[in-house]
Amino acid sequence: MTDRFVQTERTERPDETRVVLRRCVAWLLDLSSLALVLVVVVWVTGDVERVPNCDTIPTGRACFAYGDNALLVNSRALVWFFLSLILMVALVFILPQAVAGATAGKTAMGIRVVRRDGSPPGGLRSTIRVVAWVVDGIVLLLPVALWAALVTPGHRRVGDLAAGTFVVRRRAVGRPVRFASRPWQVQVPSIS
Repeated sequence: MTDRFVQTERTERPDETRVVLRRCVAWLLDLSSLALVLVVVVWVTGDVERVPNCDTIPTGRACFAYGDNALLVNSRALVWFFLSLILMVALVFILPQAVAGATAGKTAMGIRVVRRDGSPPGGLRSTIRVVAWVVDGIVLLLPVALWAALVTPGHRRVGDLAAGTFVVRRRAVGRPVRFASRPWQVQVPSIS
């Protein structure tokens, strides 16, 4: 028996927004680089000391415990942590997406963020996408971003919907974005 595929909707080009797995890997790559820098900042500025528990915390110190591990850090390390976090979010997520349409992770995965006309998103749209992670980023409880990217036309998460952006394959940059009106519509094998 020969497998033949019946396409339920024909388009001139394939759905260039169908890059959900690539988006997930890119996000993990970007988040890993951000986390690495923040750990180094805390380690360098925090005068980190391993302790058995957080029962007694000296003045000017903060304690972080997880399971059987506890760390005492200098309180000013928290200030450096949050300043570094803001700076790194701007340098890792907002600025590269605004200018080139891609973070380092998206570049590695061959995807770009674009407007509907295929142009880079610019500063405001890139900022809106990042701020929307407050909603999308509830992934610790509910994978909102993943669900949205799987079921919305154009595979868009809340940040994309709010900013008017799409994530596409690199080869689609510069062209108007085309996507399937129903993302769950797939090719099905023919029985005959």
